[in-house]
Amino acid sequence: MFVPLDRLAATGRSIEYLEMNYKPKPSWRNCSSILSGLVSIVLGITGSSVLATYYSLQGLFNTVQIFALILTTIVPHKGSKAWNDWRQIFLGTIPNILALNFASTLIQSLILLIIFMGLAALLLYGFYVSTIPCKRYSRLEGFQEPDRSHGRSTVITSFLLTVIYLPLSTMAIHVVTWSDDLWAVPNPYVNSTTNPPVVAPLGPSDLFRGPLDFCYTTTMKKDAINFAPVIVVLAIMTLCTLTIYYPLALRKLIKESVPIADRFTELGKPRSVSDLNREYQRLLERDQNPLGFIYSGFRRGWGTYEPIYHFMKFGALLIVALINPDNCFFRSFSRTWVIVLRQVLLLVVTLVFFSLQWIFSPFRDPVNNASEWVSRLNYVLTSLVALLVALNVPGKTVIEGPILYIIYGITYSFTAYFAIINLGVMQRLVKKLAMRIDFSIDIFSPRLDISSSSPHTRRRIWQETITALFLTSPECKIPEKQPMHYILSSDSEFPPYLLKFQGSPGERHVENIKILREVGTVGYSEAIAASRGLNSTRLLHLIEQIQRNFVGPDCYWRSPSRLLSPGFTRFFGNAWWLPFPPTLVLRYDDGPLAVLNDLSDFEQYVKQNSETEIQRRREIRTVLRSLDGQKIHWPYLHVNAKDSRVSLCCRGMRYKAQTSTYYEYGTLNIKRKGYLMWEGTQLGSGFDVEIIYDKHVTVDGGTIGINDKYDLTSTLAEFLTLNRALAHSRVGGIESLLASYRQSCQRECKTKADALTYDFLLRVYDHPRDPGELASDTIKHERDLRVRQLLVSNEAAFRITYERLAAVSKTQLATWWYIFWDDFWRRNWDTISKLKLHAPDFNPHYPSSIAYTPLPRPALESFLTQRGLLHKNPQRGDFIDNGFLNKVYVRMYDIANIFHLGYNGRKLDMEDIDIETQIPLSTLGTGGGTDHDDSVIRPRPVFRWEGILSDPLVKKAPGRNLLSKLGVWLGLTPFWRTGSGSPGVALDVHLEEDHYVLSDNMKDGQ
Repeated sequence: MFVPLDRLAATGRSIEYLEMNYKPKPSWRNCSSILSGLVSIVLGITGSSVLATYYSLQGLFNTVQIFALILTTIVPHKGSKAWNDWRQIFLGTIPNILALNFASTLIQSLILLIIFMGLAALLLYGFYVSTIPCKRYSRLEGFQEPDRSHGRSTVITSFLLTVIYLPLSTMAIHVVTWSDDLWAVPNPYVNSTTNPPVVAPLGPSDLFRGPLDFCYTTTMKKDAINFAPVIVVLAIMTLCTLTIYYPLALRKLIKESVPIADRFTELGKPRSVSDLNREYQRLLERDQNPLGFIYSGFRRGWGTYEPIYHFMKFGALLIVALINPDNCFFRSFSRTWVIVLRQVLLLVVTLVFFSLQWIFSPFRDPVNNASEWVSRLNYVLTSLVALLVALNVPGKTVIEGPILYIIYGITYSFTAYFAIINLGVMQRLVKKLAMRIDFSIDIFSPRLDISSSSPHTRRRIWQETITALFLTSPECKIPEKQPMHYILSSDSEFPPYLLKFQGSPGERHVENIKILREVGTVGYSEAIAASRGLNSTRLLHLIEQIQRNFVGPDCYWRSPSRLLSPGFTRFFGNAWWLPFPPTLVLRYDDGPLAVLNDLSDFEQYVKQNSETEIQRRREIRTVLRSLDGQKIHWPYLHVNAKDSRVSLCCRGMRYKAQTSTYYEYGTLNIKRKGYLMWEGTQLGSGFDVEIIYDKHVTVDGGTIGINDKYDLTSTLAEFLTLNRALAHSRVGGIESLLASYRQSCQRECKTKADALTYDFLLRVYDHPRDPGELASDTIKHERDLRVRQLLVSNEAAFRITYERLAAVSKTQLATWWYIFWDDFWRRNWDTISKLKLHAPDFNPHYPSSIAYTPLPRPALESFLTQRGLLHKNPQRGDFIDNGFLNKVYVRMYDIANIFHLGYNGRKLDMEDIDIETQIPLSTLGTGGGTDHDDSVIRPRPVFRWEGILSDPLVKKAPGRNLLSKLGVWLGLTPFWRTGSGSPGVALDVHLEEDHYVLSDNMKDGQ
């Protein structure tokens, strides 16, 4: 195997995982996938409207009672050993206490409900506490990294809250409506022929309530304590917190946690929507966020769907629990019409949910979308059956019997099928059974770049080697425990920045690639050109000034070209510098974000902050900042006016009374909107000054003369004079702290540039060259000895790599042949067993790979036959057949004017065919290309020529196929056709020995 690809193979990880510094876990240890599956199962079961009627207090009690009964049967009645006593305690006494086997059924149920509500309250409190750091995500500024220390507690609480959400919320509705399982008497409405039913009194009227007066009471005795008000209040609190607050808080948290797909590939080319979706799936597989189990099942842009899903499921259960003839809301109405109304509403709601699923398909996997579609169809059909039964239509017994069982049998069989077919092992099995060969690019397209400078070969040979060298070298690789976390803009307003840099060249190399993926080749190249151009010295001088003096809080920027937003009055904020591409980001105190990345803007920024008046205002802010949290001297007379009424001769008389309180001292507090902690001090944006005299008396900064411009008003001057000594003793510490912050940021930026320059990516990574030139160039431009040593000591590896690239770039045929076999290996090695068995013959990381030796067809057929991939008489399990080889050699020889589109007699070449089929097909792209060894099967639309060469020959181009995704929904194929198909192509050639020859004539249809 080529060096350093042998070292890469020894790590057992792909380049992608090394870039993330992440070790993949086996499926049985992957908590995210396990919890995600459990959540789906729990929501699927607990969200069923069929089970809604079982969500009662008695049902909850019975569940725990059964648990106690099972454990009780294990406990021996007698035992001589001490451990039997302990077994009795743990397996007998405690379960019976949990089952509350010491009171009446109603009291048991109520106590158990209170326990579960208390548990929910504790979980909600734990969720709130553990997610406090997450709430700062949108407020983080500068190089502040999110606090991930509460990840495990967040996972536990959110998972348990998800499990109990639907049952406990439904039971809370039962309490609010006071359903019959809370009635202190048996339900008198069941089997009653009158409404209201005729019920005998329970006893003397002075001791007992009326026989139908059982709503919102836990006892029928008038002199007994009624616990209903307490229970109802607790239920309402549960609805407000668990039912409403939790999904909203979870949605906000997920919104800040979902990964963001880079807009560009590592080739610096923009990603299509389909490529962005597949990149998002790759990010989810490597996502280390503890909440990944909640949003990992949904496609890009729908990560927050789970909380909406909670509400939707609860909506159906709410209808069943609320519109119920056996609760105190609807007990006096006709049972039949209440049930009919409930089923009509339930049918309408389930139809709406079904339509939403059909239209939006929020799950990222089409199989999961199909599974959810079938599940919601089940809800619709069962609701329809229940409505027909409620209306007492003819054939009721057949409808609620065999028909209902058939519906359940079909839908649950499909649910089981979808659960099985979507497993990775089953997907690989389906691929084997279908003998499907996957590619990451439109390999047969004439638009595929197969020039001598093809980005595909450069990426797969030169760039892959350099990345492997950096990430496997002991001196340059990323430190083992270093998390690769970046500052990222949700709207790509500014470039990414690697946090907590540990000083390794490997980190810097990966950061360069991340920047390229975010800004693209054009943006990256322009930034490098600016740093080398005529104004480079001027730019470096401005960067030095900004980093040294004008980053951090109290920075000023008023754009001469930007229109002011309504209500925007302050131009100070918190600024931070991103070294590449050179960018200044400033978060205003009022909230908006300003991004500067132009030389003229940098000059204007330095000029504004250097003005005497702005410097004076910055000094005022610094002094006020030094007084934050301090007891300050500022006399204040607080006048409190109260309205009062005096009764005079049965008539009320209003008057106003004033009370005055004089304060000498108060506490100055600065309220901030942003979050940036440095050495225990908050430096975030926002500068709303207030003075707190006591818990009821607070005044704003206007009291001491602060205005939006931070002018030194006479009142403010008086305030500063009164507190001069305090300010003087503290302002030096604040200035030192701000200086240390700026120095630290500047030092980290310099350390990064010293470890590996930003132009290394364009100068070396994206510019294959002779190893001799490479070594001298590295010594000239790179300052880090580790990088110099890496490139100089691996001259042999670079020479082999350069020779590999040169060999496959000699001709377009050689280039296409290499790309074909490289992609063939990367996308199919884990499915086609013969590939793994003969890896040295196929894997381009070996010098013996077929990718470096284009073969004529007879030689290739012999090669594949010897390795068991091709048989004269096709066998079951053959991935490669004559039809597939026909596609390969047609593309290799690319003979002009041998194609016919449909049954048209006009002869075309591949480029003509491509142009002719532009309109009916959906895309002209050839795909973003595989990311290193990405062999995972991911659904995607078929590529243009992938579809053209598979379309049957017809006289008229077919229209749009509405069932084109049926195979994808069933998990039988990951590809679907978008747009309309083509009329197919025919070739006017015949094979003679090892090459195609133009036919003199061609029969119609041949």
